[in-house]
Amino acid sequence: MKRSVTSYGAVRPAWDKNDCSVRALAVATGVPYAVASVVFSSLGRRIGRGTEQEMSTRLYEEILGCRRIETAEGMRLEPFVTMAQKGRFVIHKHRHAFAVVDGVVHDWEGTSREGTVIVRAWRIGDKALVKMNQLAGLV
Repeated sequence: MKRSVTSYGAVRPAWDKNDCSVRALAVATGVPYAVASVVFSSLGRRIGRGTEQEMSTRLYEEILGCRRIETAEGMRLEPFVTMAQKGRFVIHKHRHAFAVVDGVVHDWEGTSREGTVIVRAWRIGDKALVKMNQLAGLV
C-alpha cells in the first residue's frame, strides 16, 4: 500500500491541533489548508478541537454533493485502497480522518495501517472540486 506524509506537512497555525478533517479535505480537494480550515470553521468547527462526524457528513453530502460509499463502511483499509486506484476519497476511521488519492494514503505515519477499519468514506467528485476551488478564490 502506497503512503505519503508530505502533503500533511502543510503550513498551518501551530495552535490548531486535532485538525485531521481539515487536512483530509485539503489533500483530497487540492486546496490550501487555510481554505479547508475556513470551510470547516464556517460550519462550526472550533480551532484546536476535533471535527464532529455530523459536520463532516453535512459538508461532504449536503454542501459538496459527494457520494458516500456505504459499501466501504466496515471494510479494512488495504482492500479499499486496492479498489480505489483512481479518484479522490476522504476516509474516516474511529476518531481520525485522512485522504486517499489515486490509491495513495495521505496521512501521518502510522495512524492508518492495513488493519484500519473504515467508518465512513466519501468519493470527492468533480462537482466538489469545482466548489472548493471557487471557495479558494474567495478566501
